[in-house]
Amino acid sequence: MLTGYIGTYNTASTKGIYQFSYEENSGKISDIQSFLSIDDAKCVDRYENILIITTSKNNKSGIALVDISTKTILDEILLENSSPCFVKHHDDFIYTANYHDGVVMVYQIVNNKLKLIKQISIQNKAGCHQVVLYKNYLIVPCLLLDQVRIFDINNDYNLVKTLTFPAKTGPRHGVFNHDYSHFYLVSELSSEFFDFSVDNLDFTLNTKLNLLPKDKLDNTSSAAIRITKNNHFIYISTRGADLLTVISLENEPKIIQQINSGGMHPRDFILSEDEQYLLVVNKDTDDMSSFQLDKTNGKIVKLINTDKVPHAIGIIL
Repeated sequence: MLTGYIGTYNTASTKGIYQFSYEENSGKISDIQSFLSIDDAKCVDRYENILIITTSKNNKSGIALVDISTKTILDEILLENSSPCFVKHHDDFIYTANYHDGVVMVYQIVNNKLKLIKQISIQNKAGCHQVVLYKNYLIVPCLLLDQVRIFDINNDYNLVKTLTFPAKTGPRHGVFNHDYSHFYLVSELSSEFFDFSVDNLDFTLNTKLNLLPKDKLDNTSSAAIRITKNNHFIYISTRGADLLTVISLENEPKIIQQINSGGMHPRDFILSEDEQYLLVVNKDTDDMSSFQLDKTNGKIVKLINTDKVPHAIGIIL
């Protein structure tokens, strides 16, 4: 049995970070309960025995480190006006993106404390939505600018390249394949999938796919994207249409399946370590669902079960 964690929006019914149990053999989720009551804990990541969470206090926002065993806050840095919408660590470095403030923050964990390494100020309301590592670069989709900006870590995080998209595309999240020869991106506003060939800083668009069925064109927005370890399949969630889309990467990308996410507004999802299950949180129906996957063809086979969690936003296992 494994324990996972869920970040939630601030509402009268939510209590910050939740935890859940996950059965590796069956894919079943259960025992969802409050883990730590704290404001604005919508994004969550894990580093060893520490949770990295977004949080707000006294009209300032940022991130905090939480000891999982004692549920105590080890440290926090609150330098932003609104809470980040993305947090991820790589080794002992932490990267956050702030949608409203338009900043990217780089921290390092030193002796269970946070050290600010760099604040990259892009533009107020730039819609910064993710940070992706690529060689010695940070790749930052800026949704409201219709751009992806690339910063050089070894040159004081200076901007070195900008990828520009058509107006109202809204690039949101991206992933690389294992050898970093392809960058796959999902857009929020246009709900499109982009496949770029990558050679150092040369990004060449190969394929663009529309993720929306013709009967689901209004009030939709794609969100999360994941790639399998063998680089054969991509999974994408789309809110409004409440879809999980499966894309095969064999030969050239193509959509091979679209099914209901098990609820409304699938904000985030993850693949299990063995990639036999997909766990998705649906914010507007206050629940999360577990689906079984066919590792051979990548398709979602069946719904395992659904459990309740209020206004879920982020999930880790």
